[in-house]
Amino acid sequence: MIEIHELEGVHFRLGRVRVPPGEMTAVVAPTLACAREFVDLLLGLEAPRKGDVHLFGRSLADTTESGRLALRARLGFAAQEEGLIGQLALSENILLGAAYHQGKDAAALDARLRTLLGWCGWPEEEARVAFLRKPDEASAFERATAAWLRALLGEPELLVCDNLFHNLSTDERRRLIEASVTFLSEKPGRGSVFVLVGDRLIEELQPTSLFYLSLRGDFRAESHV
Repeated sequence: MIEIHELEGVHFRLGRVRVPPGEMTAVVAPTLACAREFVDLLLGLEAPRKGDVHLFGRSLADTTESGRLALRARLGFAAQEEGLIGQLALSENILLGAAYHQGKDAAALDARLRTLLGWCGWPEEEARVAFLRKPDEASAFERATAAWLRALLGEPELLVCDNLFHNLSTDERRRLIEASVTFLSEKPGRGSVFVLVGDRLIEELQPTSLFYLSLRGDFRAESHV
């Protein structure tokens, strides 16, 4: 699903990494700048100084821009700070990709949305009220969950979460983690990458694989069963 070959950016280095389908992976960054740069390289938005990223078996360096767009269409991206459009209500942000860009049926999307809300333990009536707010009017949990819902409505093969748990309570993090596990188990072969700033949430997340970005190039990797 993902292969990284001795990646070097402006802020970090990372050795050889392989993430097979079905994995819940955590990537720990020492700084927010490292985390954001890693996400940009993973999504093919920027080119690394050295190394390469292979996504779904294809090298991003050897792929055209239209090819990278096609690969990104197979991803779901969730970030409460960077991923939402400030001028739009949360409801519009949630439906932006699946309804407007992918043209999915409104009734089917609404049914799927109810299912996803149930997974993350958010009562529908309460959520619908929150969806009327714009991102800067919403709580951290409302922004994070809206970003997560938008990502999953696209039925991605790979979920990429960028610092999604920032400023969330323990219970709010638990709800999104459990919902993400449910999403992965719903269909074999789905994967997820959670990019974290610092490793204090690793015990809560319980990833199947864990990688560290380093400012000095001293790559560490651990695997958890």
